[in-house]
Amino acid sequence: MRTMDMARRTAAGAVVVVLGTAAGAAAPDRQAHAGGFAPVRVVEASESDGSGTKVVTATCPGARSVFAAGARIVDGNGGVVLTAMEPDAELNTVTVTATARTGYASAWSVVAYATCDLSTSPPVRATSTVESASTVEVSCPGSTRLFGTGFRFEGPVDQTYVDEVGFGPGLRTVRVHAGGAEPESLTAVGICKEPTQPTGPPGERVEAVTEYDGTWPKTVVTAEAGPDVHVYGVGARVTGAGPFFLSALVPSPNLRQAGAEAVRASQLPWAPAARTDAEGDGEGSLAVAALESAVFH
Repeated sequence: MRTMDMARRTAAGAVVVVLGTAAGAAAPDRQAHAGGFAPVRVVEASESDGSGTKVVTATCPGARSVFAAGARIVDGNGGVVLTAMEPDAELNTVTVTATARTGYASAWSVVAYATCDLSTSPPVRATSTVESASTVEVSCPGSTRLFGTGFRFEGPVDQTYVDEVGFGPGLRTVRVHAGGAEPESLTAVGICKEPTQPTGPPGERVEAVTEYDGTWPKTVVTAEAGPDVHVYGVGARVTGAGPFFLSALVPSPNLRQAGAEAVRASQLPWAPAARTDAEGDGEGSLAVAALESAVFH
């Protein structure tokens, strides 16, 4: 496992590259890698305005299927919450939904990312939903292995937000956690596929983490993947005692890195000011995980 503290070791422009917002059709096919064609990233962005809720969908081209999903809020400033990053049942599209918290009236937008690929063993979607609970996990069925993640929650965004979308042990499960009040319902989504070569390794988890401090928002990016390796699933986790939540889980344009962003929730009109007098108040960190695969195993 490679780890990298991007706050200390990444050039200033790297985060911008990974968390870029340009929308459009899929990038042209790159050179094929062993086991199939290289994956492509499809990006779709909403309009930027003060709407209360926005929904945007990225669609895989041709016969390609969704193998991983990503999402990003632009100009949310802690006042907009991601409520869904959800591949559809047929794994043709990724739909991202976000809603503004009470009192947030600035212009903002939301971006959906779909990582699309071909395989002799098509992916399948696994889901699990719980009601009135803060944590949900879903496991890949049978002998399939995890390639991508997703989530959805129902509930008021003034009190609820997602602060973890993680890979479980052995790259077989997805864990989603909601901070604040328990949501009305919480769904975890896994994109899974059968190994094409049963004797091969299932993939590798690569992580990066920020410093633990009071600086928000936080962004973090994994190290560049090696030759013939691509990033599929992106996971992230916010740690700290405070109203911090995920605002971006993004595969880079060349699918060689994974980036994440976390923000501190904006002040609600009726809420008391956040405490800043106690030691450690407002401090936290952000970790991002990339699921890398060199070939389809």
